[in-house]
Amino acid sequence: MKLNENKLKQIINEEMMMLDDKKHMDHVDEEGGMAKSQLYKIAKYAMMLHDSLDDEDQLEAWVQSKITIASEYIGKVKHYLEYEMGLDMDDPDDCGDSMDSEEEIQDKLPDAEPMMVMHGEEAYEIDDEDAKLMES
Repeated sequence: MKLNENKLKQIINEEMMMLDDKKHMDHVDEEGGMAKSQLYKIAKYAMMLHDSLDDEDQLEAWVQSKITIASEYIGKVKHYLEYEMGLDMDDPDDCGDSMDSEEEIQDKLPDAEPMMVMHGEEAYEIDDEDAKLMES
């Protein structure tokens, strides 16, 4: 195969483009880290505002509008990431870590001796507080 100058330049250009493509494919953006930094700042400011305001405080309309817009935008991002990207999110308002399995709950409970056996099953004595908890 005979190579002329134009053909050699074309081959070199193609190889250079392939190298550039590989560099871009290996490049990882730190968008998650940047988003986390911004979300931390949003959460920090939100908590400061929340703790500083009283229920009776009167805010100017533009302030109320900005809070509403920020809330809507964060909500939309949360729902997108949760439903479209399948991220599992914990609600900070939930008490405890997460729903424990029955085995995990049993492991955390102190050992109790059965009071009696009824219909082939062990029965335990419960106090009024436990009874109320079981009703709710």
